[in-house]
Amino acid sequence: MKLKFVVAGPKGSGKTLISNCIAGQSDKLTTESYNPTVGVRILETELRLNGIHDDINVEIWDASGDQKYEAGWKAVLAYTDGVILVYDPDSPGQDQQLTLWYDYFVKRNGLRDEQCLIFAHRGNSTEKFKPPPLFSRVSAALTGPNSAPDIKAMFENFIREIHTIQQRK
Repeated sequence: MKLKFVVAGPKGSGKTLISNCIAGQSDKLTTESYNPTVGVRILETELRLNGIHDDINVEIWDASGDQKYEAGWKAVLAYTDGVILVYDPDSPGQDQQLTLWYDYFVKRNGLRDEQCLIFAHRGNSTEKFKPPPLFSRVSAALTGPNSAPDIKAMFENFIREIHTIQQRK
């Protein structure tokens, strides 16, 4: 089975760090310098999960958060099985921007809340996290520099949910 996920959100929120983590390329969730993604990066990985008999080929489309690439987002969204939204809750305005990203990447694409996962990615904070009320039906978690195992576990659960949805079709 092949599944496609788009990782989207505001500029500088940590999308590439999260994408590298879930693709198994790196557990590093902080960076010394910011190198924005140009357009989109596609990562591929193959997973075998307990309880699922088939290997799952996963495509992770790490979309730039720069709105100058918005013209290409429609193509990025084609045949998407799920969306992972990433934002920095400590960066002014990113929590409000999350609604716009959700509307564009999830709702406009005809996806259900179960097909969305939100990571509130903080560089160093361990404060309690509560997702914005609009997203009460969407799986969400606070992530930080030491969250790689939790991110991977949440992504595997997300894949299981998407796999179940695909099996029902």
